[in-house]
Parts: sequence; C-alpha cells; structure tokens
Amino acid sequence: MSGERILVIEDNPETSCLIKCSLEETGFKVIITDLINSGFNLLQNQQPSLVIVDVDLPDGSGFDFCRKVRSHKPLASTPIILLTGHSDVKDKMLGFACGADQYLTKPIEMVELEMWVKALLKRVSIDTAHAPVAESEDLSIDEETHLVKYKDLTIENLTAREFKLLQILAKNMPKVLSRKYILSKIWNTVAVDHLVDTHIYNLRKKLPADLAVRIQSVPGKGFRFH
Repeated sequence: MSGERILVIEDNPETSCLIKCSLEETGFKVIITDLINSGFNLLQNQQPSLVIVDVDLPDGSGFDFCRKVRSHKPLASTPIILLTGHSDVKDKMLGFACGADQYLTKPIEMVELEMWVKALLKRVSIDTAHAPVAESEDLSIDEETHLVKYKDLTIENLTAREFKLLQILAKNMPKVLSRKYILSKIWNTVAVDHLVDTHIYNLRKKLPADLAVRIQSVPGKGFRFH
C-alpha cells in the first residue's frame, strides 16, 4: 500500500499542504491540484489509487467530479473521499448518491483521514484479489484456475507474469498503462523498462493472432488492451 499515488483536489493551500505532508509521511505519493478539470485529467493520466476531493471548488463541485468519474468506465472503480465543511445530512446523502466512498467533514484529524485512505485501499485490494478477473464478450481471465478462455479456446501455457500482464491490461482497458506502472504491479519494483516489452512480446506470441493485436503499444506512453 505504501508508495501508492493519492490525488488531492483542494483549493485551500493550507489544507492541501497538511494532507500532502501527512500522507507522504505515511509513505504515499501525493498529487495536488485545485481544480476539477485538472483533477480529472490527472486521474486519467497519473492513475492514482484514490482521490480526496473538496466539495466547493472554483470550477465545479466534488459532487460533479464523483458523477463524472463514476460514469467514465475506465475510472469508475477509483475510491473517492469527499472532504468538505458541509456537515448537513442532505449533503452527505447527495455525496454518497453521486458515488463517493466516504464523506468526511472539516476540520478532520489527519490520523482519521489516513485511516480511511488505508481502509478504502485495502478494500479495493481485497475486491481485486477475489474478482474473477477480466471478462468481456469473448474473453475470460480466471485468477483461481490460472486459465484464459478466448472464444472457444483455452490458453494454458502462460507464465505467471504473462498471465498477470494480460490480466492487468484487460482489467484496465482501454486505459494506457505506463511501463513503470506495470513494473510496480508485477515486479513490485522499478526495474528496467525493457522487461515489460520482452514480456509483451512473449505474451503476444502465445495468444491467438486476433487477441494478440488487441494489446497495443502507445509510443511514449506504454501499452493498452483495446
């Protein structure tokens, strides 16, 4: 959990600085912006593990941000914490109705915020571990049996890392995943980038041609499953 990126969308410099310092002391990497639009762009490009967003922002509301994220399929499962001065029950109900995972009111002790961040990330980790993995009309990837089924074929000859690579790409489709992101998820470290390219090459060779071409290279960005 340590080292995961947290996006903070907050227009009060003192609050954002306090959150950043507190979470970075715990080992998280924190990205800060004060606008909804730039926050959504950062969410798409930086792929943070969780978002903390204020309700009242110069270019919109945290409620609108939640709605936008939940309606955007590649990002829809990202945990969101609304952090606001509005303590009215109706506001809380609206926040949860818009898709927030937690609604916290200011002022808040940083230790409590850290607790919720860790709890939500742990929940996501557990949900991911027990999911049947990625499924679409013609593709099923089952982590428990370590089998990939594509149309009427069963693919059994993938190594553990090739299987995990296909799983991560398919689960995040159509997002572009950077080499460093893939390395952190499969090798749990930052290693040389060509490791990913080599495994992509080997994976493609083991897949049916019409499935292999769905793993696309995006110059200067990384890879995606389309």
